[in-house]
Amino acid sequence: MRTSVSSNRRGSVLTVAVAGDIDHVSGAAVERAVAAAVTTVGITAVEVDLSDVGFLDSSGIALLLKGRRSADEHGVRFRVTGVHGIVQRVLDITGVSAHLSGEPDLR
Repeated sequence: MRTSVSSNRRGSVLTVAVAGDIDHVSGAAVERAVAAAVTTVGITAVEVDLSDVGFLDSSGIALLLKGRRSADEHGVRFRVTGVHGIVQRVLDITGVSAHLSGEPDLR
């Protein structure tokens, strides 16, 4: 399945919506969009909407965790939304679901 990535800004919240599969082939586009969102001037929160994602592999998990880490470093809230089905199971089994849907670990 072809993967598409779009961004929508509402005030200081930028939503990155992904449709399709997130794997080692499509992950680069998703990673670039998340990295750009986190570093956009004036953004205080990034939401990665996975409502239309049907598959997520380990490289997808890694890029989401990288996005979360970058958001924390930039003081930007980060959360993954719209997770369901096999994607939810993968995030639950790997133990990262709560981390990706929570508040930043500001130090």
